[in-house]
Amino acid sequence: MPAIVLPVDVALATRVDRVPTDSGWAHEAKMDGWRATLRTGPRPRVFGRHGTDLTEPFADVADAARSLDTAVLDGELVAVLDDGSVAFGRLHTRSAKGLRRGADYQVVLVAFDVLSIDDVDLRRRPYRERREQLLDLLENAPRPTPIQPVPMTTDPTEALAWVGAFGGGIEGVVSKPLESPYRAGRTASGWVEWRASHATR
Repeated sequence: MPAIVLPVDVALATRVDRVPTDSGWAHEAKMDGWRATLRTGPRPRVFGRHGTDLTEPFADVADAARSLDTAVLDGELVAVLDDGSVAFGRLHTRSAKGLRRGADYQVVLVAFDVLSIDDVDLRRRPYRERREQLLDLLENAPRPTPIQPVPMTTDPTEALAWVGAFGGGIEGVVSKPLESPYRAGRTASGWVEWRASHATR
C-alpha cells in the first residue's frame, strides 16, 4: 500500500527572470506538458494537477506503471511526435478521445520527483536523495517505457543549453535546492522556474 493516497497537493515553482547560478541547486528541463502524479505498481492511477483522474485517457502510461514497484511520482505528461518534437495540443486530443491506434505521437510521463516508495513517505527527505531514489526506481523499468526521468544537472549553463530542444518542447528550466524537502504549494516549495519567453519581454 502506498504511503500517499492520490490525488495529492503538489509543489509549484515561482517564476523568476534568471536561472540561479550559485551552488546548491539542481536544474531540470521544463517540459511543455500537463502536470501529473502517477501511482505505479499493481493498481496504477494517473491524476492531473487539480485532482482529475486521467487514468483512462492515459491508459498506456498507467499500464507501463504496473511493471514498477509501488510508488508515487510527480511529473509532466508530454506528447512526443514521431519526429521527436513535442506537441502540447495532442494532450487535449488524448484527454478527449483516449488512446487511439495509428496516432502520430506517444505520451510520455517525464518524472521529476518521487514522493513515496511502498509504504515510505519520502517528502521530508532532501531533493538529492529523492532524485537518487527516482533513478533507481526507473532503472528497473522494462524498455522501452513511456516513463522517463527528467534531464537534471547542477550546471546552469548546461541546463540553459537544453532550452528549445525537441522542437521547442523544453521551454525553460526549473531549479530546486538540492537539500530541500518536497513541500506542496508555490512559496513553500523553494522551486523557481525560468522560461525562454522571459528573455523576450
